[in-house]
Amino acid sequence: MTEVQAHPDPRQLLEAFEAFTAASEHLQVRYEALQSQLGQLQGELQTVIEAVPFAIWVLAEDGSLRFTNRPHGLEGRFLQDPPPWESGSPGGQRRFQLAGGRDLIFEEERRSAPHGGTIVTLRDVTEAVLRAQQATREERLEAMGRMAAELAHEIRNPLGSLALFSGMLVEDLADQAGPLELARKMQEGVGRLNRVVGNTLAFSRDLHPKAGAIPLRRFWEEALRSTTLAEAVPWQNQIPEQASWWGDPDLLRQVAQNLLQNAIRALEDSEAPRIVLAAMEERLEEQPCWHVTLSDNGCGIPAEALSKVFDPFFSTFGGGTGLGLAVCHRIIVAHGGLLFIESQMGRGTTVHLRLPAAANA
Repeated sequence: MTEVQAHPDPRQLLEAFEAFTAASEHLQVRYEALQSQLGQLQGELQTVIEAVPFAIWVLAEDGSLRFTNRPHGLEGRFLQDPPPWESGSPGGQRRFQLAGGRDLIFEEERRSAPHGGTIVTLRDVTEAVLRAQQATREERLEAMGRMAAELAHEIRNPLGSLALFSGMLVEDLADQAGPLELARKMQEGVGRLNRVVGNTLAFSRDLHPKAGAIPLRRFWEEALRSTTLAEAVPWQNQIPEQASWWGDPDLLRQVAQNLLQNAIRALEDSEAPRIVLAAMEERLEEQPCWHVTLSDNGCGIPAEALSKVFDPFFSTFGGGTGLGLAVCHRIIVAHGGLLFIESQMGRGTTVHLRLPAAANA
């Protein structure tokens, strides 16, 4: 008996093919939608990674670059050791010099990537480091100020008597040239001591700023004129007209005049002396501020002295009391601001002052 094979129903084949085609089209639509979502997520992730306030490098095991959110690199150079994306980078805090000359402090972290290689991140910690240094310095200055105030009060009474008696002695010796000269030198010495005591008491007193809006361009113009700098040294005032601090003009005038006098003294032996004032607007923790720089091309400050310039009674100039920058520091701290100095021997000094902006700035 011959077996008869059943042939598939053409209609069933057609229905199965149509169902397969519909499923394929549905899968294609889903695939394209997922691809679109993935592309969108990748774009958003790339935007986020590029916007984060630190640099990222992903390195393969052989050290080659897989990914970075800083494809154009960094505008400047690392002062010690290789950059983070090269072998031999030490990690930890790294000093970096911008193309314009300003130094930054970066924190470098290195960790293993999930599929081999290394992930390197570089975070700007300049602000945190400077704030920590300023807080430590202020604690030390407060302790020294209290001690100095006690000594100054003890010295002031007998010093007043010395000033009175030396003045009487000068009058009594008016017709004796030799002894009169000695008496006058004694009187001058007592006067210098009296000024040191007065500056010490001024340094140690509590500060209570009476804040108001300070238009910076005009403020520094007046400070420049008060130091006769216009006649002594060429200067450029590049501060924008809209720049304005919120602070006590009387206290900050002391800061400005002291810093300008220091700059003038640093320029005494310069062949082509100049001073440049500039300002840039910044935002810190959503609060606007103005960052003023005062730059000279004078003698500079030795590296070993740079960490001591804010210490009371320390001076790189002969004959100074060493209280000027210490007082400046206390005034800026009392305003909630930041003061720091960058300097290179033979190339000059830049003083950085950052204070809150006035509300209408």
